[in-house]
Amino acid sequence: MTTLAGISSVGGVGTSPTSPASDVPETPNRATYDAKNSEFPKGGLGDLVRKEGDAPTGDEAIDAAHDNAGLVYEFYAKVLGRNSIDGRGMQMKSVVHYGRSYNNAYWDGSKMTYGDGDGKLFKPLSLGLDVVGHEMTHGVTEHTAGLAYRNQSGALNESWSDVFGELIEQWAENRQGFGTVDAAKAADWLIGEDVFTPGVDGDGLRSMKAPGTGYKGDPQPGHMKDYKKMSSDNGGVHINSGIPNKAAYEVAIRIGGDKLAKIWYTALTDYLRPNSDFNAAASATLAAATRLFGNGAESQAVMDAWTAVGITAQPGATTKFMASTQAPTVVEHHVTDEDGVVPTWLRDGVVDAKELASFK
Repeated sequence: MTTLAGISSVGGVGTSPTSPASDVPETPNRATYDAKNSEFPKGGLGDLVRKEGDAPTGDEAIDAAHDNAGLVYEFYAKVLGRNSIDGRGMQMKSVVHYGRSYNNAYWDGSKMTYGDGDGKLFKPLSLGLDVVGHEMTHGVTEHTAGLAYRNQSGALNESWSDVFGELIEQWAENRQGFGTVDAAKAADWLIGEDVFTPGVDGDGLRSMKAPGTGYKGDPQPGHMKDYKKMSSDNGGVHINSGIPNKAAYEVAIRIGGDKLAKIWYTALTDYLRPNSDFNAAASATLAAATRLFGNGAESQAVMDAWTAVGITAQPGATTKFMASTQAPTVVEHHVTDEDGVVPTWLRDGVVDAKELASFK
């Protein structure tokens, strides 16, 4: 199969179909719901307030969820040739105004849900394109690699969502320049910066460029020597994701965001498995780079990037079974850890509203 820019078989043998960009419908299928500040909206969704083709509602959070879902769909379609979350044109459901002052967002296997924030720690989370891209990518992961949400595989699950959330934001802000090394070097590589601590400029929930510097007290490591073994947060899925995040950044500043996107996507669809660890991810991305671009600058960039975070990318990763013989592994993202914390894209238990004073 030939897809974007003549690259052969991006995602062609994974657990989820990928088509040439020209075969993916230009118009997505979106449905956006208003939970009206309930945690138990009627029908589990709330009121349908904007469907595909409808005019904006005038509600900033609702329209942002709807419009940003469209941008995420467009990125996956045009850059990677993917047809929605499941690769088969799945309707993209967004629930907005969930709960009261809810400082979080999550993917639960069928829809994206966004809180309004409390105005101090977060603004409405649907306003962040990288947040929306992050949550929708959890859905893509569920329908492809099915990375188990614990320990290193869970940190990879989180990292892949951060990578694509950030790349989608960069693409939307600079479509002409997206993919160049200069654009990658100029980007801030912050996650959630548009919605996190609205009273504090220049911070984000995570920094992919320099893990541990997203905000004051950020505990993320950026190298295996600082890897954190922990029982909370499902084994540190939101903490240790800083290591593969940094590796992705290192790839981008060497070969650009467009090639990073294609390599990381192919690794996700064709090489990563539910229990893959960081070493397996390094090998998977190297295999993807070699398959897509040969043994050249791209493969070297991947090896150098993983070396920079203390991991050696070994050649020899093999593709998964064809979709006809292996069904996707479904991983529920909205689960609780042993402390009863919901480990969504926000690092629960690490940052809360009570700690805001330390950020100022």
